[in-house]
Amino acid sequence: PGWRVFDADPRLGRPIRHWISSAISGHGCPVDAADAALVVTELFGNAVQHGPAGGRVLVGYCLWRDGARLVVCDAGGPGAPRLVHGGELVEGGRGLRVVDSLAARWGSFRLAGAQAVWCDFGQPLHAATSDAWAWLHLVLAVCDLSTPDHPVATMMPDRLAAVGAR
Repeated sequence: PGWRVFDADPRLGRPIRHWISSAISGHGCPVDAADAALVVTELFGNAVQHGPAGGRVLVGYCLWRDGARLVVCDAGGPGAPRLVHGGELVEGGRGLRVVDSLAARWGSFRLAGAQAVWCDFGQPLHAATSDAWAWLHLVLAVCDLSTPDHPVATMMPDRLAAVGAR
């Protein structure tokens, strides 16, 4: 897996899209990098809009030979993400409809101090739930998503580097 923590700033959609697209394209899994980039942008936008103001958002991925899993975590808003059905002109809810139409499956869950929304592309990850999310538990144990005043870490495969808050 790889992950980065971003300030909850809607202007960061483009660099996040590029980062995810590059990670997937460089891995060689049979996942459409453009679809994954669009979906992660929608999930990041939802985290910025519905998560606590002034917080941070963790964006992560796990890639395997036949697929990819993306995850976006924020410090948790008042409710759980849900798919809203309605007309095309209805305000709100379009982001998760995009996720639902492009991803093989998606879901959400809460962890200590975080709301996670994830989605899979390609073949599902065949791993026990405790194994599939073990890395996320470790990352969230050291990342405070509620405030940008603390340093955060970023991890790419085979590397861990501390970086200061931006």
